[in-house]
Amino acid sequence: MLEKRCWIILLFPVFILSCNLRGNKTVDYNLLVAAKIQELTEENNLSMLQNQKVHWGNDTSNIYMLSDFATQQILFFYFSNNTCSPCVEQSINIISKYMPDYLTTNQVTFISPDCMPRFRENTYGKRLLVLENQKLGIQLEEENVPFFFTINEEMKINDLHIVNKVDFDKTSEYLKYLTSKFDVR
Repeated sequence: MLEKRCWIILLFPVFILSCNLRGNKTVDYNLLVAAKIQELTEENNLSMLQNQKVHWGNDTSNIYMLSDFATQQILFFYFSNNTCSPCVEQSINIISKYMPDYLTTNQVTFISPDCMPRFRENTYGKRLLVLENQKLGIQLEEENVPFFFTINEEMKINDLHIVNKVDFDKTSEYLKYLTSKFDVR
């Protein structure tokens, strides 16, 4: 009987160790993030935007409708105050590579719905497009990630790209593709 107890006591740590090794699978967080981005892109691309009043910066005397921008070749860059600043800054660096005149044109339009009014005239060098409802009306806004998109005549999101801070090459590829589509020189 004592001999059985000794074997159990000796084998128990081996059993525990083997269970831990099997349960200790390494998780590749970059793959998980990429999968989540893919899922969010599929869920939100072609989502219908809320048509609403908008204005530039703090100029509330000139009101437009968001649908006024639907027929134009405009790249929207959406980010929140809660978005990672380095992600926004790196995205803007990539924009400047493919659209060097982005600061002086509305072809690249920044939207940051929770930006404080004192920064709306100059957020990363541009005036913001301010949304009356402070939301585009899509699920992706809840994620606090920066993203790019265009809109079509039906007010649906096209060409959605969610920025991934561990893979800015994809953002670069996306902007290169869009600038060729927009025929930007």
